[in-house]
Amino acid sequence: MAREYDLDHRPDETEWDDCVNPRTGTKYEVKSTVKTYEGEYSDGDPGRYRLWEDQHVSLVRADASGTAWYVFVLYDRDGGEPLRMRRMRPSTMTTVIEEIGDGEWNLSGHQRRERQQKVAWVAVLESSRP
Repeated sequence: MAREYDLDHRPDETEWDDCVNPRTGTKYEVKSTVKTYEGEYSDGDPGRYRLWEDQHVSLVRADASGTAWYVFVLYDRDGGEPLRMRRMRPSTMTTVIEEIGDGEWNLSGHQRRERQQKVAWVAVLESSRP
């Protein structure tokens, strides 16, 4: 993804972005998932992107000045080259979140124990939104 958009990968600089355009300072948050989950708890369910509310709020604020993007990446189970990638404005993702979950963020039961939203890849990659 960093090569695709000619970005610097800087995952440890801030908690709300992974890459930066070195010429413009534009922030990019990368989200990835697999096409289908397979395993003990899920068999064939579509993959989902996990968005964090605090991170999303920071991206939306930066997006107001045109300096933030999400990049969504879809992989097959083999983890090779991405099947698809799509760049979207955080403000566009706010609309997606409102449509799929009434805009409600849910408390995560693990990892960061912050509020999250899980978005199926089809809602992002097959959307006609700009």
